[in-house]
Amino acid sequence: MSSDHRLALDNCIKCSICVSHCPVARVTDKFAGPKQNGPDLERFRLEEPAAVHPSIGYCTNCKGCDVVCPSGVAVSAMNCRARGEYVSLHGANLRDKILARVDRMGRAARLAPSLVNRLAGLRPLRLLAEKMLGISAAMTMPRYAKKTFLELYKPKNIGDTGRKVLYYPGCYVNYNAPEVGLALAEVLAHNNIQVEVAQFDCCGLPLIANGLLDTARGQAKKNLEKLQRYINRGYEIITTCPSCNLTFRREYQELFELNTDPLNEKMLDAFEYLGMLLQQGKLVARFEELPLQVGYHQPCHLKAAGCGVPSREILQLIPGLRVADLDAGCCGLAGTYGFKKEKYAISQSIGRNVFNAVKELGVRQVISECGMCQLQIHHLTGVAVYHPLQVLAQACGPGKWLAK
Repeated sequence: MSSDHRLALDNCIKCSICVSHCPVARVTDKFAGPKQNGPDLERFRLEEPAAVHPSIGYCTNCKGCDVVCPSGVAVSAMNCRARGEYVSLHGANLRDKILARVDRMGRAARLAPSLVNRLAGLRPLRLLAEKMLGISAAMTMPRYAKKTFLELYKPKNIGDTGRKVLYYPGCYVNYNAPEVGLALAEVLAHNNIQVEVAQFDCCGLPLIANGLLDTARGQAKKNLEKLQRYINRGYEIITTCPSCNLTFRREYQELFELNTDPLNEKMLDAFEYLGMLLQQGKLVARFEELPLQVGYHQPCHLKAAGCGVPSREILQLIPGLRVADLDAGCCGLAGTYGFKKEKYAISQSIGRNVFNAVKELGVRQVISECGMCQLQIHHLTGVAVYHPLQVLAQACGPGKWLAK
């Protein structure tokens, strides 16, 4: 263990603010809490790695503990390592191994996405999966697109402007929501920026969340090596998923001690990048009027990234658009967490604040950068949910980016 990590551990002042802000601890006593599983037991794990409380599996890795800690302790990293240690000692069940490989599920679904979607909607099959695997029959399953983003994307003829970015779509955009990646390409073409795409491994967050750290470490190394080649060629790297972005820039360093300094300089959330263009006076801000009121939900991992809400700065430039902040905290789904039978009720209890906020605001459309947040909000409320880039693409010109 590095001296820096030991120092961070000693910085914990036992204030328990992480516990009071933990969305899981707020709704259930099945989780011992981020402090107890993190800094408290980490001191024992210095001598005995097996000192892991069984409740560690109830952590959602929302990183709210990191955000509120006044001493800068990496509580969530301690919890992630503890979960990895627990899995290495006791193994992962089949359900968790399946849910952790969203990339493999996506590739398998490509064989017959319409059939997969139909089967996922059949109640008897869902009940069987719940009984046999422990996958909740109540949670809405993500629908697979007929074609992946990488299949649908065609480079736009922009000309040699000298401005180029590499786009990392992530598994959800590639397999489930290619319209988000296409919306990004539309927005960047509006700004005369060429987008390049390539085949990458999953960022590894589902593996991390399910305690499969060794497999995640292997994927992290391969992704970093490939991304570095693009950085060396002068590319800036754009993401549209806050969780992928945070995994690359923080988890790889905190959990695997990989050098992510080049990524921290060159990888940006899509709206961070557009905000940078705005500050430089290079953003093409010719937007059509969009008479629309939407609610906005900030994903936990975007909050943890510490970059604020960059989409709000750009969206306020659209004439007629009104954006109301839900200000409701964690949605509760937390990637694969809410799909697990024993955690579904907890997930829904956490997300109740989001349901109440949407109801109070009376909005019929919500925007959020995270695909899993979008799925949970629609599951909770029934309203249409989009990525902010779809709203921005709609304001850039003709198109049906908000049609579902």
